[in-house]
Parts: sequence; C-alpha cells; structure tokens
Amino acid sequence: MSSQLIKFANEEFYAYPNSALYWKKLNIIIVADLHLGKSISFAKQKQFLPPYDTKETLTKLFNCINEYGPSKLIIVGDLLHDMFSVQSFQDRDHENFNKYTKKTEFIWVKGNHDSNVEINGVSKVLDYKVNEIIFNHIPIKTKNFQICGHYHPKVKISHRGKSIYKSSFVNNDKLLILPSFGTLTGGLNIDKEPLKDLLGKNINIFPVGSEKVYKL
Repeated sequence: MSSQLIKFANEEFYAYPNSALYWKKLNIIIVADLHLGKSISFAKQKQFLPPYDTKETLTKLFNCINEYGPSKLIIVGDLLHDMFSVQSFQDRDHENFNKYTKKTEFIWVKGNHDSNVEINGVSKVLDYKVNEIIFNHIPIKTKNFQICGHYHPKVKISHRGKSIYKSSFVNNDKLLILPSFGTLTGGLNIDKEPLKDLLGKNINIFPVGSEKVYKL
C-alpha cells in the first residue's frame, strides 16, 4: 500500500489506505472509530446486518500491527460500539489481544460510544498526550495540537458529472481528524456542520483509496 505524507504539528505522519496513521519517528500507529460489535448492537434493535464487522476490523488491525511492528498503538476513541460489543468477540479475538498487547502498548482513549468495559492488556484513558500533541476522541478547546476521531470525515469528489464520497484524513493547523478504521461505519461530509465550522477554510484533505491515500 502506498502512504501519503501528512505534515502536522511540526512532525511527519504517514496515512495509509487502511485508515491508519503512522508516526514513524516514534513508531506509533494511530487509529480511530473501530466500532467493534456494531452489528450486534443493531441486531438488538431488530436491524439485522451481516455479523462479520468485528472479525473484519480486528483482522485489519492485527494485520496492521504485523506490518508496521509499532511500539505503541493509540486508539482515539470508539473501539467498541456499545456495552454489548464484547459479545461479538470470539475466543481467538481474546487470544489475539493477549498476544499483541504483550509486544505493543495499547492506549485506548475513551470515546462517546465506549462503555465501562475493560479489555485485558489495554490501557484505557480519558485523553493522552505525546510531546505537544493531545490525542482525544472529540476535539476540545486547547492551544495544543490534537489528533482526534469521532466525526468519520468524508469528502465529496466529482468527476465528469459523477460524484462519490471517500473517507478522508483532514487537518488544519491545529487539528488532525482521522477517518474511521471500522468496516461498518458511516461518515460525515467535511462541508457539513459541525465539521465545517470546526475545521475552517484553510484545510488539507487526504481521501482514502483502496491502494493509495491522495491529496486534494
């Protein structure tokens, strides 16, 4: 997969088509909004979806760790979709968490969907800071740089009379918002509120393709 360089907070990050952000200098992977167990949650509301989202998303996550070998993984919120999400875990999923958390430090920033459930080996925090960067789920008012999730940003791309929406990394001078990492998540157009007001006009947009992250 081809990465895209994103210069933010006087640092260099690399965005990948799997929606992961790699801070190469510190060997840290950052992901957002996995929403594990979303199909289980919908099924309880009698909205039946294919029950494979947890398996697909965790496979994607663990493959990401295998490929980059990060010293640390930061999840900026909504690892789980709700308190029932762990019911979607198979024995192998628990085994993999035990396996991977022994060699990679897992930092889980609590999101608005995350319940009080704990996962062995995963450090759950309200926020997290590395150097001058705060890792939050939802952006807060601060003078620090922030890397966040929550909004699942997407951008409308029009070409020859046709339009498509693509998940995107997007940043301004102080805020970098990641696309959702989960396989069963929607998105919010960056031209819609509250993203439009939050980001302002001077922004960089990086749509995610199947094999490459682009820059508009």
